[in-house]
Amino acid sequence: MIRFLSLVIVTVLISFPAQARKKKAPILENNKAYVVYLEGCPICEQAMNYINERYYTRPDVVRVNIETEEGAALLKQCAKKFNFNRVLVPVICIGDKYFMGWSDKASKNFDQYLVELHE
Repeated sequence: MIRFLSLVIVTVLISFPAQARKKKAPILENNKAYVVYLEGCPICEQAMNYINERYYTRPDVVRVNIETEEGAALLKQCAKKFNFNRVLVPVICIGDKYFMGWSDKASKNFDQYLVELHE
């Protein structure tokens, strides 16, 4: 029975085109915080450590690697929404606000903007 189910699952996955299996890029929603980061970037690592320590289980905090299709598409949406043409990672889009890079001030802004997001 397990062998049969495995064959069915494999057959179904193979029968779908590769395009259909790709994960769709998240669409910017005003009630979420989006963190677009670059794997291996030390500044992004600081931001991700801070965010993951405090907001790891929050479904309204979406983390996306810029090197993925999803991340590139999300970054493009942020750039269009906020009309920026240069990028400094991490890029953080929260509701009607955004900021780039990370610092002590950015961590305070992230906390504040996340609270404002749900007021």
